[in-house]
Amino acid sequence: MKLFLTLILLPALVMAQAKPKKKFSPKLGAGVAADRLHPLVKLENVYPLDEVELKISAMAFQGDDLFVSVFTPDRQNKAPFKKGEIFKVTGLVGNSERAKIKAHRLMGDLYEPTAIAVFEGKIYVGEKDKISRLEDKNGDGVFTADEKVVLMDGTSQPNFHTYTVGFETIKREGETYLAGNFTTSIRLGGSRDLNVTVNPKTKRGSTFLLGPITGTERPSQVDISYYAGGYRTPNGFAVGDENEIVVVDNQGVFNPSNEFIRLTQGGFYGHYLLKKGDTNIAAFQPENVDSNTGGSRYQTPTTVHLPQGIVNRSPTQPIKLKGLRGALSVYNDQWLMGELTLGRLNRVFLEEVEGVWQGAVFLHSGGHDAEGKKGFTAGPNRIVKGPDEKYYLGHIGHGGLWQFLPKPNEEPKPHYGLQRLSFVSDVPADFNEMVAIRDMPGGLEIELFKAIDQSQLDGIQFATKQWTYVPTNGYGGRNFGEEGLEITKKELSKDGEKIRLTMPGIRDNSPPFVTHQKYSNENVGWVIEVKLKNLQLYKDTGWYTMIRHQGGGSTQFVAAGLDVKRDPMKYAQAQYKAICAACHTLDGNRLAGPSFKGLFGKKQTVIRDGKKVTATVDDDYLLRSIAAPLAETPEGYPPAMPALNLSVAEQRALVEWIKTLK
Repeated sequence: MKLFLTLILLPALVMAQAKPKKKFSPKLGAGVAADRLHPLVKLENVYPLDEVELKISAMAFQGDDLFVSVFTPDRQNKAPFKKGEIFKVTGLVGNSERAKIKAHRLMGDLYEPTAIAVFEGKIYVGEKDKISRLEDKNGDGVFTADEKVVLMDGTSQPNFHTYTVGFETIKREGETYLAGNFTTSIRLGGSRDLNVTVNPKTKRGSTFLLGPITGTERPSQVDISYYAGGYRTPNGFAVGDENEIVVVDNQGVFNPSNEFIRLTQGGFYGHYLLKKGDTNIAAFQPENVDSNTGGSRYQTPTTVHLPQGIVNRSPTQPIKLKGLRGALSVYNDQWLMGELTLGRLNRVFLEEVEGVWQGAVFLHSGGHDAEGKKGFTAGPNRIVKGPDEKYYLGHIGHGGLWQFLPKPNEEPKPHYGLQRLSFVSDVPADFNEMVAIRDMPGGLEIELFKAIDQSQLDGIQFATKQWTYVPTNGYGGRNFGEEGLEITKKELSKDGEKIRLTMPGIRDNSPPFVTHQKYSNENVGWVIEVKLKNLQLYKDTGWYTMIRHQGGGSTQFVAAGLDVKRDPMKYAQAQYKAICAACHTLDGNRLAGPSFKGLFGKKQTVIRDGKKVTATVDDDYLLRSIAAPLAETPEGYPPAMPALNLSVAEQRALVEWIKTLK
């Protein structure tokens, strides 16, 4: 399991001086740290020295002032939830002295606000249950409850997992609209819950447009419409310079990977909301499909998969890079994206292939630094570009999976933070990385930041493989159909900046499909992992999502891959990496759940039917915990394990593997 919701805003770029590209000479054996700050960016800690805790859930600039909404995440379905607030942060632009940066409280008593925008001088706020405009009637610069004009009410019943994510503003036929996402209701533990209808116009798990807004609009003058739907935890939301809308969704039921989605209007992205008489379903969710069973054949393909635990665990807000100059201009039109629990930024490259958007994801920046210069002070949740062309990162945390998770024997990180990111003008002489991975007929093309020569190409060891996912009505899911890809030809472009790999066997979103139980990978596509060894790169791996392959995907039979009966131990390990690793360690450290190390045979106090009971962790105990995870809960841990929907054979394989972890 992983963080149920996270939000993010992106950093701002300093325009780099134009520099010609140079041939790249690697420093052999130098090595690259797994999580560190990208060599082409600079971080500053710009958190105000005031005694405040800005757990930032949304951000928006007006002039040089940054407006932020803050709240304390809570996983209890008990109203009232923690009190949310709005602050104005001043002294940021053109200043690096934290003593001059001030946080001014503008409003309190808000119901978990996670969306904010400033338009025509007015502040718009999205709370759990409503969207409002603030009016300073008495002109004192702060706001009270009677200075809130509610534009839409009843957007959610009380549930710890329902938020209004945003805002961005979008122009339509000369009018301006607020755009954002509604997340969905779930049960403690991650299973789907009924999204009980309060306002019949609300569709949870969807992208909405509310308006038109003018700064003086009244509730009767606005309406809500929907652009796309079918998400579980769409914590990331952004609009590009061409009005393209991007949503980032967190892994869950019907969603085995995290997803970066460049939306198709009217698209449905596969997370079915339970349909009952008094519930709402996602926008564009097919009415004729059983909402309990679902099925990927009815969904719109995602754009880029973000493999769970490898690339992302709790992805947050993306932002599009623009205005970079010189050598850095190769990153223009790519996206940076936050990652809360792993404490990272990742980078996404997109391309359109035969009318379909797809692309690659790369690790970008990571690591913790209390000073905020060499890493992140807390978990990146929001990112926004300032008037100084720099990016401001807002952090949030609380505990459990609502935080930048500490490493073994490491102190917990703060639950709040604000940092400024800019791009450097001087490129290190020894820097190189993969800028992009592109589809080409019969293979892939890799673009490098700096050119290499033929001898360097000859020295590269390529490791390439592909896999797919099978979305089911159980939480998460492992890789399916994993297979290596043989490179039969490798060529270097004349300028030395592109490597073209001929790789027969690449698959795309076409038959034959992989099936598991009653589900398949139709409309899922394939992830291609490309690793370049023996070439000094900042990061040596990229992950390309193949939906449409030029010339067509392989029609060869897909091997069965892991089989629980043939190799239960390997099967169990794969299940652990895909689903369990987010909450259960193998080294004795605790996360949201107990460590698996030495778990078998222990005496455990559990809460069963509201009473404390001492139980021995034996075969029966583990099978009960996997099959019905909320029937009893280990004392001291939240009731947070989702239903996994595993077969009896899969459950027994996990139990036998856990028993080996001494």
